Amino acid sequence: MVSDVLVVALAILAFSTLAGRLKGTPVTMPMLFTTAGIVLGPGVLDVVRLDVEDEVVSILAEATLVLVLFTDASRLDLRTVVREHSLAQRLLLVGLPASVLIGTGVGWLLLPAMPLVALAVLAATLAPTDAALGQSFVESPSVPQRIRQTLNVESGLNDGLAVPFVVILIDIALEQTDTAGGYVVLLAQIVGLGFLVGGLTGWLGGRVLSWAHERSWTTSPSLRLGVVAVAGCAYAAAELVGGNGFVSAFVAGAVIGATSRPVLEHTTTFAQSEGQLLALLTFLLFGGAIAGDILADFHPSYVLYALASLLVVRMLATTVALLGSGVSAPTVLYVGWAGPRGLASIVYAVLVVTTSGLPMSEDIFVIAGWTILLSVYLHGLSAAWISRRYGDRVNRSPEDRPEHRHISLLPLRLQHGEHRSR
Repeated sequence: MVSDVLVVALAILAFSTLAGRLKGTPVTMPMLFTTAGIVLGPGVLDVVRLDVEDEVVSILAEATLVLVLFTDASRLDLRTVVREHSLAQRLLLVGLPASVLIGTGVGWLLLPAMPLVALAVLAATLAPTDAALGQSFVESPSVPQRIRQTLNVESGLNDGLAVPFVVILIDIALEQTDTAGGYVVLLAQIVGLGFLVGGLTGWLGGRVLSWAHERSWTTSPSLRLGVVAVAGCAYAAAELVGGNGFVSAFVAGAVIGATSRPVLEHTTTFAQSEGQLLALLTFLLFGGAIAGDILADFHPSYVLYALASLLVVRMLATTVALLGSGVSAPTVLYVGWAGPRGLASIVYAVLVVTTSGLPMSEDIFVIAGWTILLSVYLHGLSAAWISRRYGDRVNRSPEDRPEHRHISLLPLRLQHGEHRSR
C-alpha cells in the first residue's frame, strides 16, 4: 500500500512538471496517466496492484464523477442552453438515446452470443462523451465557436442524462422489475427523488454558503470545501432515500449555479485544481486496474465492437440528431468523431462489473474498457489535426452558414491537466 502511495505521488509530481510542456502537443494528460497506469500495473512492472473491484477504485471513480457532474452543471446557464444551443439539444435529446439504440443494434450484429439486454447496458455505458480527452475539440480557434460550444455543452450534460439509461437497463438485466408500470415507478424513484433531493440540497447549500460569504464568515479555501460538501450531501442523501446520487449531484450543481452565482468562482477554482487531479488519478487507476485486465483478455470481436462504437455508433447517432439542422456534412462528421469516451464510461463500467448477479458483466466491462482505452489514444492523438483540417474547410464556407451563427459563450468544460481557454 505504501508503494502504491509513492507511485501515485510520483505521478502527480510528473503531472505538475509536465503540464505546461505538453500543452499544444498531441499528448494529453489522460493519455499520460493511462499509460503510466498500464506500465506500472500488473501486466508490465507490477508496481501498483489494484483490482477493479477494489473499494478504493470504485470510491475514487464515483467521487470524481460526482464532482464532475456537479461542477459542469453549476457552470452551465441552462436557460442559455435552452434558448440558444439548439445543436447541443439535438445531440442530448436525440443523439444520446440514438446512441443506446444503435449501439445495441451493432452489438446484436457483432456479438451474437450476448443477450440483448446486456448489449443495451453496454451501449448505455458508452453513450456519454468526454470532450476533454481531445482538448482541441473544444479549444481549437480554427473551429467555429458554435461547434466548440455545442461539444462543450453536450459533454457537460450527457454524463448525467445517461444515468437513467444505465440504471434502468441494469435493473432489467437483473429482472428485478417485470412490468411496464414497475419500470415507470423505478424511473420516477431514481430520477424524481434525485431531482428533488438534488434541487433541495443545491438550493439550501447555496443559500447557506452565500449567506456566510456575504457576511465574511468564510474564507476562500473554506468556501471551496463547502461547495464540495454540497455535492457530497446531494449524492449521499439521494442514495439514502432510494434515489440516484449522480442525478442528485448534477441537479444540485445546476441549482446552486442558478441561485448562488457568487459561489461559482470557488466551484471553478476547485475544478481547476483538486477536481482535475481526481480525474487524472481515475485515469491512472484505469490504466493500472482496468486496462491491464482487458489487454490480457483479448478477443477480436470485443475490439471490433469498440472500434464500431467509436467510428459507427457515434457517427450514426450524430447524423440522426443533426438531420434538418442545416449544418454541412463535414460538420456532422467532425461532431461525430468529437465524442471520446472517458470518465463517465469508466465509472459506469465499474458499476456494471461490481453489480452482483448482472449477466455477462465481465464481458460488458472488458468491451467498455477496450472502447475507452482506444478512445483515450485515438481521440487524443487526432483531435488537433482533425480540428485544423475541419476548421480550414468550414471557415471557407459563407458566413450565413449555421456553423457560424453567433451564440452566447458558456464556460468551457475544464480540460484534464489544461488551463481554461475562452
